[in-house]
Amino acid sequence: MLPTLAPMAYSESDPPAALILIFMLLYFLVTFGISGLLRMGVFMKAGQPAWAAFVPVYNDIKLLEIVGRPWYWFLLFLIPFAGIFFAVVALHDLSRSFGKDAGYTVGLVLLPIVFFPMLGHGQARYLGPAASGQFNPYVQGYPAQAYAARGYPAANYPAQAYPQYQQQGYPQQQQYGQQPYGQQQAYPQQGQQPYGNPPAR
Repeated sequence: MLPTLAPMAYSESDPPAALILIFMLLYFLVTFGISGLLRMGVFMKAGQPAWAAFVPVYNDIKLLEIVGRPWYWFLLFLIPFAGIFFAVVALHDLSRSFGKDAGYTVGLVLLPIVFFPMLGHGQARYLGPAASGQFNPYVQGYPAQAYAARGYPAANYPAQAYPQYQQQGYPQQQQYGQQPYGQQQAYPQQGQQPYGNPPAR
């Protein structure tokens, strides 16, 4: 005779599975919402749509595009322990893309809730993908070449027209032996007294 299994007894104090599922769903929605708000300013400065910052997985791929890394770097993030290293490298590329140094990368790693809004809504400008071979952080002016390198149309910003200072019409310096106002000095002819004929005696 086969043994029968006794039904498991559930206590009324155990939370239902549906409540746990709803809690986890709300947690992930809030987490991705905060992450999207932090990245939205960075995406807009880099010429990316703002809504892309709120889409999971896609926002990481677009962030890799901003810094100049290939999309398959996202798979490297999933490697245990090693993924942390690649994530820090990507954040350092993001700092350099906005003209920041390694100190700012430390802030992005430890306090992203502070440093991401500073990067997206502060005075920092997007200089182009730092991981690309054509990146030049010392280029002044608008990064039109950086947008063109990523396939975006480069804005034709007018060159700054500096006024051409024309020379003023100051009178020329008087040279030695030259009479002012265009009068020529009359030199005595040969055999003539320099100051006219002598008076009669």
